[in-house]
Amino acid sequence: MMSLIRNSLVLGLSAACFLFANSAGAQERGQERSLERIRILETRVNQLEGIISQINQRVSNLEYNQRPEPYPPVAAEVACMVTDTGYSKVFLGKGRIKLEAEAAAREACGKAVHSSYCQGVVKCSDPRQDRPIAGAICMLTDTGYAKTFKGEGKSLIEAEYNTRKQCGDQVHPSYCVGSIRCETF
Repeated sequence: MMSLIRNSLVLGLSAACFLFANSAGAQERGQERSLERIRILETRVNQLEGIISQINQRVSNLEYNQRPEPYPPVAAEVACMVTDTGYSKVFLGKGRIKLEAEAAAREACGKAVHSSYCQGVVKCSDPRQDRPIAGAICMLTDTGYAKTFKGEGKSLIEAEYNTRKQCGDQVHPSYCVGSIRCETF
């Protein structure tokens, strides 16, 4: 059954590629451009065949009550937050590694205030050491007007940033440097 579906998908994709290649050639846009399109389409067909093969294997495993192979893990994102030393504003940077996220946070800070204020301590998430979470929520009461602010994020750092940013947008950021409470879910 699955091989029939796979074969019909491959035939359908091949026919679509053939028709697309013929229409590209009929428009006389040049032989080199047509050949490049054909190479791109062949690559895409090969990728689709690989995906269909993976799906076929997973379905076969499910049919025989075998546990399917897990999909490869999604690369975790690192978030870093820096508070400028002049105005107490917060800035967030994200990246594939800590250094990239820290640089993005300091760059965002330098675009908003003088870069000499952006040399403070940086707080970063570490997906390799943090336990897997679906998200986080933080709550902060500002020290000037006693207003309460709540923020959410994918990590504790992102949730803290969103909370402090929301606070700093509504009252002076210097009132938003107090203690913060966060929980994950």
